[in-house]
Amino acid sequence: MTTHNQIENLFSRSFEKPSDLLCCAFGLKNSEIDTYFSLLSGPKTVEEIRSVVECDRSTVQRALMKLRNKGLVEREIRHIKRGGYYYVYRALSADDVRRIILDLLEKWYRETKKLLLATWPEQLE
Repeated sequence: MTTHNQIENLFSRSFEKPSDLLCCAFGLKNSEIDTYFSLLSGPKTVEEIRSVVECDRSTVQRALMKLRNKGLVEREIRHIKRGGYYYVYRALSADDVRRIILDLLEKWYRETKKLLLATWPEQLE
């Protein structure tokens, strides 16, 4: 793919649903997007998420790790009275994620505009 086609694809891409934006802004896969959306209804354990998204436990755990690394999910430890512990996961609110995406978009726009204004040649070869 040429550079021209890459830029053309960037500017012509349309987003039809929030999951498209999550995919683009954070580089998420479908299993990670499904995991995030499963948590919007409230905090859940890995097993509760697994039953909602219908994936195996290891897939859910990998998705949660990526979502935590991206700052989209928080983890809280819960202790069991007889000993041991488990984790409960909570999604960052949709409003907070929307603000993050808007901030990323604004930053990209400012940096791209600055680059074009500062380095664009007078005459293209």
